[in-house]
Amino acid sequence: MRKSVISILSPLLLSVIATPALAQDKYKDFGFVGAGVTVGESVFSNQGTKAGAEPYLFYNSEHGFIDGSLFTYNPIPFIGLSGNLRFAEVSDDFDDIPSGINNRDGNGELGVTIGTVGARLTYLHDVTNEHNGYEIQLHLGRAFDTPIADFVLSPYVEVNYRDEKLSQHLYSISAQESSASGLAEFSADETWVYKGGVIALYDLSENWLAISEVALEHHDSDSPLVQNDLGWEFSLGAVYKF
Repeated sequence: MRKSVISILSPLLLSVIATPALAQDKYKDFGFVGAGVTVGESVFSNQGTKAGAEPYLFYNSEHGFIDGSLFTYNPIPFIGLSGNLRFAEVSDDFDDIPSGINNRDGNGELGVTIGTVGARLTYLHDVTNEHNGYEIQLHLGRAFDTPIADFVLSPYVEVNYRDEKLSQHLYSISAQESSASGLAEFSADETWVYKGGVIALYDLSENWLAISEVALEHHDSDSPLVQNDLGWEFSLGAVYKF
């Protein structure tokens, strides 16, 4: 499955690397906040497509950036101190996970980031004693203009390495859960997660943007909790820019 996922994400990677970043300067000292509606299917969902809502939060400056739940402060160029709120991924609050599986709580993380908001390597470690594991994220993304005035596209790809402790927290199935859910008992090892997508921005006015995103995600794990090889989500909303 890893080869097919790479073949899906390769066009996104090529667009990130090869496309002239004409719109990049537009998003320095720039931020937005807003919300939108979503439809999609998680890799952990066993009941198909589900609708929901999603907040949008972004800010970029010479002193650091905010990208969703990731906050980074740069005391020196290209070296940042990072914090992250890892929201629950396996939870019946957000997805239709198999009956009998316990929710996996989210956690707070601290770490470091090398690079910029669009090309970065981030190390994040649990600091809330939820699982005491860590994740390493490689993120590549860029914004570029299109022939349509005020319409910008931003493709991105991301590869995440999750250590054994974090993977056990998310993907392992205990004997009790196995009995209650009918899924096989499972003990997780380290895991790789592959993500990719395209964000579209359109200027509605001086202060408002329309925003849309198509996102894909694959978890390279043999855990029976992973119900779908490929998770996907489409979102559409509006944000206030500042």
